[in-house]
Amino acid sequence: MKTHFKLIVALIVTVTIGACESDDVGPDGEASSKHSLKKLHYNALIKSYDPEIVLKWDEALGLAVDNKMGQSAQARIYAMVTLAMHDVLNNIIPKYETYALPYRLNAEGISKENISEIADAAVSQSAHDVLVALFPASSVNADNLLATCLSEIEDSPLKEKGIAIGKEAASAMLMRRKNDPAFGFVTYSHGTEPGVHQANYLPYAVANPPVWPANAAHIPLDGFAPFGIVSGNQFRPNAPYAINSPEYTADYNEVKKLGCTACPERTPEQTEIGAFWKENPSGLMNRLARALATKEKLNGWETARLQALIHMAQFDANITSFESKYFYHYWLPVTAIRAGDTDGNDNTQGDATWTPKFAPPPTPDHVSTPASALSSSWEIFKRFFGKDNISFTLTNPFDTPGVERSYTSFSTASHEAALARIYIGSHFRNSCVEGEKQGRKVGKYVFENNLEEIAYPF
Repeated sequence: MKTHFKLIVALIVTVTIGACESDDVGPDGEASSKHSLKKLHYNALIKSYDPEIVLKWDEALGLAVDNKMGQSAQARIYAMVTLAMHDVLNNIIPKYETYALPYRLNAEGISKENISEIADAAVSQSAHDVLVALFPASSVNADNLLATCLSEIEDSPLKEKGIAIGKEAASAMLMRRKNDPAFGFVTYSHGTEPGVHQANYLPYAVANPPVWPANAAHIPLDGFAPFGIVSGNQFRPNAPYAINSPEYTADYNEVKKLGCTACPERTPEQTEIGAFWKENPSGLMNRLARALATKEKLNGWETARLQALIHMAQFDANITSFESKYFYHYWLPVTAIRAGDTDGNDNTQGDATWTPKFAPPPTPDHVSTPASALSSSWEIFKRFFGKDNISFTLTNPFDTPGVERSYTSFSTASHEAALARIYIGSHFRNSCVEGEKQGRKVGKYVFENNLEEIAYPF
């Protein structure tokens, strides 16, 4: 949700570079000129700050949490750590709105030569503190990285101020999200009518981690506050197809022939696409954001903002997609196909032994959370860089090691990623298409209403 933090006038007076004495003397033109010079000075300092430390902690975050937890839990950690890094930089020199720590100016004594002393210390401390608080298993590696980063900064008052800002930002972030509930499972039962999600489809999945309890579903995410949107039902999609409709029949037959364990009609390319996009979206998008920050030569402020926007949208897409799932309670392909002979549709032929290529998570079908989450990221990328046609290459070291897939636009990757869930048997096409549409709306809203550039003077 959009949050504006306005600077208290008394705070402005306490800093040397940020003080606007020229407002009190001389003609308006002179005051305006001095404002402009200071703004240029601050912008020059920001542009001079290399994103190396931001990228280093983004990478460390990925190494700590990728492939170690569920999609929503991972997305939340990414959002909180990257937002903390964004907040600390904008507490040194305000450039963009912050999320948890009100922005203020701490630029006294900063030059292009020493800005890294305060910024590197602040970024490192904030990322470390949030990460280890949320995922204690990362403590050893995070502690070691923090010690290394701080040891490479010359001891100075700026370094100490940076550490203090980092601790303050982490504390503000953890306090802001302190009411988030725990992730987990609930017993699920909404009947056995055709079209209704059923939780007893999982016996074949117990050998594939995570091992879910019987008759379970992921808890709905309505207890979590969104990071950048207003509410979980803000972008609720169109309803799923009626079971006896021709559109449903087409989707049913498509996933039946392309999504099973060893479907003979699925091409090698489709098999690779399905496996490639199986990784949790947060990790994939973190790596892409790092690569594009380097390719597009972003400074540290821009890099931190890009990552924060990406992961705000990622978690909010999880919230919106879960709201849709638990509003419609629509069944998954595995349930539908095994019950195809008794669903009331004469054009669906059932298969009681049909098994998807990969076990879908224990949630209803409509819509696909990965499709929504990935689409939200593509929309952020397009709006952040102001164009769709940027070439990039992605890898998935967990599910398709050694495989590289290259794209010439974000839209191309978005459509492929959404439809990938058909090839692993997790979702119907309509769930993927509606999820992609939903994600675009989430990304657009997050970008247009959060972490916006602020006007100078602060």
